[in-house]
Amino acid sequence: MRPDQWTIAPLVLATGVVEKSLTIFHRDHGVKKEGPVVAWLLTNGDRKILVDTGIFGPSSASDKIGVFSRTPEQRMEVQLNRFGTKPKEIDLVINTHLHSDHCGGNAYFQGARFLVQKREMEYFKHPLPATRQEYDFAIREGDFELLDGDAEIAPGIKTILTPGHTVGSQAVLVETASGLYVIAGDTVPHFENMEVPANEPFWPTGLYIDLRELYESLHKLKSLGGFILPGHDMLVLKKNIYP
Repeated sequence: MRPDQWTIAPLVLATGVVEKSLTIFHRDHGVKKEGPVVAWLLTNGDRKILVDTGIFGPSSASDKIGVFSRTPEQRMEVQLNRFGTKPKEIDLVINTHLHSDHCGGNAYFQGARFLVQKREMEYFKHPLPATRQEYDFAIREGDFELLDGDAEIAPGIKTILTPGHTVGSQAVLVETASGLYVIAGDTVPHFENMEVPANEPFWPTGLYIDLRELYESLHKLKSLGGFILPGHDMLVLKKNIYP
């Protein structure tokens, strides 16, 4: 495998059932939708990089947090072992944003570097009251390298700023043997957010900081022409490895 071509493996670290209108704006009120909490293991035959880390940490006393619960098979160690690796072998973690269900497991990776957008870290420290619950957990700013916009992370891996869902959300662009894949985080929770008829607007998530920025980010992701992997769609688990 070329060093600038990667494979992508979804790790399912929990599942939860939420009101569908929370993740697909003002659509299907009263309908419940199940979704996974996913991390993504990127490998190129040499390095192992993780995108997001789920909601449960190594010291979590319970297997249920809010609407999310995990089975023994969904523990971080078990999921990594499916692909022949361990937490200590991950040298880089990219957090798409700092909501607890995307970085709650960072403490598993004591030897890793952590990347997040600078503006996301600033908001984490002073969130608006309505969003405080999503950021109500402990992390250390000094553990992170702060990105200021789009960045090349490694050969074949880039991050791009995609604000809207949060102030500093970012997507991860991954080159594979079958072309570009886009790990969208919660900018695109479900395939359904983007699957709209031609010339019709996207269905954005109902959880956002700035709806105008969110629409701009959705257009930005669509224009890349890659295969978009959403943040909480059960359908991403139909494949063990992409592409």
